[in-house]
Amino acid sequence: MLDTGQEQFLCGGSTVAELAGEIDIATTEETYELLVSLLDDGCVIVDLSAVEFIDASGVNALVKAAREASLAHRHLTLAAPPRQLSRILDVLALHQILPTHPDVDTARSIHSRLQQGRGGHYIPPQVV
Repeated sequence: MLDTGQEQFLCGGSTVAELAGEIDIATTEETYELLVSLLDDGCVIVDLSAVEFIDASGVNALVKAAREASLAHRHLTLAAPPRQLSRILDVLALHQILPTHPDVDTARSIHSRLQQGRGGHYIPPQVV
């Protein structure tokens, strides 16, 4: 079962993963592997502002990466998802598994407040 009480995790920093273009069957595995690899450095904010299209396999990659983040006691949050993805997350009720923010700055701010409120020390996010 996926631990959705992620506010308890102390990350020690976060990385912004900037994704672009299409996330579909051709790019799903690469996307998943990138996100999971970044969990070694701390929590991950997935910047989707330049994503033009995402299909079901792309959504699955995000959910699988969120599962890996939870197992690693890390956060994985989405920033600036395209309207199509927001609608899918609403219909499938995935916002608790994939917390979503309107932009990267909001995601950083909320993540920082959660970390400071849990005794964590703020470490500025990296951008990949």
